[in-house]
Amino acid sequence: MEERNKHDEMAKALLEEKSLAALIYLIDHGRELEFIAGEHTYFISRDKAAKYVSIWKGEEEQSFDHVYDLIEHAEVEGEPFFKAWKKCEISTLF
Repeated sequence: MEERNKHDEMAKALLEEKSLAALIYLIDHGRELEFIAGEHTYFISRDKAAKYVSIWKGEEEQSFDHVYDLIEHAEVEGEPFFKAWKKCEISTLF
């Protein structure tokens, strides 16, 4: 599979199925994601992150050495990311 087609397939899997594997792939390849959880907007990016990758809620940053660590240890609306993710609404994949 060509690199571009793989990237497009991963984006589709993220947007349609909220695949965590697709999220990891896309963030590792430089994409950024904005999503809504509860009343708040969150943003995941490697750009300007204190470590490898960060998740922001407004000015509040949680930063991690790997995307896997973010999924396992970040908190979204008081829950671990991997549990809260099912309820999140994806706004924009940059």
